[in-house]
Amino acid sequence: MREQKNRIIKNSHQFPLHIQKNKNGANIGVMPPEKNASFQTNLIVFDDNGRILNQSMLGERNFTLLRNTTLDVSKLNKIVDLPLASNELSAHFRSLLIKVPKNNQNVLYAGHYVLILQNIDADLLAINSFIESLIITLVIFWILAIAISYFLSKSSMKPIIKSWLRQRDFSSNAAHELRTPLTVIQNQMEYLLTKPKDTVMEQIQPISTSLDEIQHLKILTNRLLMLARSDSNIIQVNLQNTQLETWFKQVISPYSEIVNSQNKYFDTQINVDGSGMLDQDLIRQLLVILLDNAMKYTPAEGKISVQISRIKDSLDIKVADNGIGISDEDKVHIFDRFYRTDKSRNSKTGGNGLGLSIAKWIVDEHKGKISVVDNKPEGTVFNVTISLK
Repeated sequence: MREQKNRIIKNSHQFPLHIQKNKNGANIGVMPPEKNASFQTNLIVFDDNGRILNQSMLGERNFTLLRNTTLDVSKLNKIVDLPLASNELSAHFRSLLIKVPKNNQNVLYAGHYVLILQNIDADLLAINSFIESLIITLVIFWILAIAISYFLSKSSMKPIIKSWLRQRDFSSNAAHELRTPLTVIQNQMEYLLTKPKDTVMEQIQPISTSLDEIQHLKILTNRLLMLARSDSNIIQVNLQNTQLETWFKQVISPYSEIVNSQNKYFDTQINVDGSGMLDQDLIRQLLVILLDNAMKYTPAEGKISVQISRIKDSLDIKVADNGIGISDEDKVHIFDRFYRTDKSRNSKTGGNGLGLSIAKWIVDEHKGKISVVDNKPEGTVFNVTISLK
């Protein structure tokens, strides 16, 4: 608007477009506007008394809207916003009032006030549209941010919630498992107090029951302690270079007499050459758990077989029995803590649902895999594969 003011005072004009021509005089295009090119405006010329002098130049439509404009010399040389309205139209303008010198060559402007008006409706609409778009965008991003934050927080909390639930279940199940043998021992001891004059031989049954429960309690507490330490990463795997065949035969050989004493058949096939890296204490415990399960659930005259072989840098262990087997539904949960395939059967055999979960942890620590399949025509086979590196 100030540029327009200078053009009016200097009585200079500039066409909005310049035609660019080549050497032959042919038109080749339109040159871009200059940086300070004038823009389309409305000019209202006032005399000193505030009368509009260029009414015919404004046109009837424009004059209907602009005739309500009054001369306000207090706003001389100031750019101000000017809203105008008529019965038919309403518009917003940016205005600049100037005083043209009397020596100006344009007799229309000379010595008069000229109000330069620029319509800004399009600009206001653009600004309003931008504000609306900005608000909508901010609301959308705000909703997305909340949704993403909720998803991320929920995802990050999943391990914590899972760990808390696991800890709660562990404490509840452990308390239940510990309560059972303690209750049995208490009952047997209270019964013995009622027979103070009996000899040990006369009360051999309650004494034997108490000792069995104490042994069960010892195994249970040891397993609970191992699981608690494994969860806290206290137990460190101690890999040792082991002569495999000699070591496995030494570990498994005592079970031959135990199985034979139970009137069951025991078959071992150990074919592992060379040496490998493994934690001897943990692998020994793994074999004890698998063989203990096999002996518990194999009936008399049944068969328990152990096959240990090596394939390159992997060790394969198979422990099979021909007991009653495990259903497909139970196979999914067989390695969960405190899970029992048959409550009544486990109560008789002394199982507590911790052995196989410990076995899986041992295998995982050796970067291996453990699985259970059916032993046709009946029974169960536990397959273990661990790395010897």
